[in-house]
Amino acid sequence: MIKREIRGDSLFVVEEFMEVAECMQWIEAAEKTGFSDAPITTSLGPLMRKDVRNNTRIMYDSPALAEQLYERAKPFLIATWYGRSLIGFNERFRFYKYTPGQRFAPHYDGRFERENGERSEFTFLIYLNSSYVGGNTRFYEPERVDIEPVTGTALVFRHSQLHEGTVIEQGTKYVLRTDVMYGECPP
Repeated sequence: MIKREIRGDSLFVVEEFMEVAECMQWIEAAEKTGFSDAPITTSLGPLMRKDVRNNTRIMYDSPALAEQLYERAKPFLIATWYGRSLIGFNERFRFYKYTPGQRFAPHYDGRFERENGERSEFTFLIYLNSSYVGGNTRFYEPERVDIEPVTGTALVFRHSQLHEGTVIEQGTKYVLRTDVMYGECPP
């Protein structure tokens, strides 16, 4: 595994984070489960807005998977972020599926916060395949940067960065997403 910084600690990739065979197993398992239309999250709650997001997804809660992937990712993650300590991954996973014509328009990822004050600060996204055309993850600020998906690569970025999943032109894109969680620093 190799960390490659794009915008310092706020946007980077971990190459070869997941083996190709492991990625294929996740795709097979997700396809057996079945995907549903993915809403967007707003201050009014979840809304279906096909003009903004027209891909499908599966929501999957697994503390065991969160712990397993966190241990693998931990050496590459920021230990302290604005006075908060790294504590692990969000146990909620989202499997995204994009087919031709599907995309996720420019947006900011929402923060997940637990009742005890632990909250997510970074998105942790794993590209499960790369046998498609289009589907880059595009960031806009301060300058435009396109991340071309590579099977098994993890993309890590601050929630507050404007980004989009560009249109899939050919093939099917699969992604696994969770969040990097931080809690209060011990006294």
